[in-house]
Amino acid sequence: MFNQNYKNIVRQATQQLLDKKRTKKNLFCLVSGPQGSGKTTFTGVIKKELRKKKLKVLVLSIDDFYFGKKDRLQLSKKISPLLQTRGVPGTHNLKYLKDVLNIFLNNKKCTYKLPKFSKAEDDLLPSQFHLLQFPYDVFILEGWCINYQGEQLATLKKPINSMEEKLDQRLQWRKYVNKKSKEYFKTIYSKSHCSIFLRIPSFKYVFQYRKKQEMGIPKHKRMDDGQLKKFISFYERITKNLLRTKKNKFNIEITIKPNHNYTGLKQNFS
Repeated sequence: MFNQNYKNIVRQATQQLLDKKRTKKNLFCLVSGPQGSGKTTFTGVIKKELRKKKLKVLVLSIDDFYFGKKDRLQLSKKISPLLQTRGVPGTHNLKYLKDVLNIFLNNKKCTYKLPKFSKAEDDLLPSQFHLLQFPYDVFILEGWCINYQGEQLATLKKPINSMEEKLDQRLQWRKYVNKKSKEYFKTIYSKSHCSIFLRIPSFKYVFQYRKKQEMGIPKHKRMDDGQLKKFISFYERITKNLLRTKKNKFNIEITIKPNHNYTGLKQNFS
């Protein structure tokens, strides 16, 4: 399934985490990358390699913390109708994420019940939970907007696509998402010990990657091409900013070809 170059790069990334772990009782690592860049597969392989070293590893996605439909509806009435669509910072239950991170960093022994979110249902599943058995040695948090720090108002004002131009004319959605992005960074991402970015060639590949993911959802619940294009337009601004800006520094950057082959690893440890 994985070519030798992929295996070599995963091995290098794993070794960097092991090196960091030597000086940390609990290692908190971020993995960021656009939709469909292979974050889930990558973190799964990293977890497997770390477990070979007898480390207990927790891997969660930012998607595991989505608000359900009820809470997003309340947000949409209070801030902007666009917040009914999940995905952007501000549509996650940050309290749960803060709880999980604090328990991890304080090395507490406990069981934490995290409500399960279903992408197929686009909602929380009643009475279903992820049972997190703390303590863990390593916590990897992955997601498409991970480590994003927000942007300045001057650039925020210019619409990046027709969705923003037509449906966010007064900037309520953009300002709120930007404010929450900064809050996520301050309260969560800034506490990490290591960050990894999976760099795809450009945003234009997100549609084909995301469409491939959609095929894993039951047919009657899949989005058609029009719905999918509208959906990823909500992700466009942050994804493009992460791909082009130098402000969002990552300790490790992995370059990915359009066919998902890994081509190189660049380190930026200070």
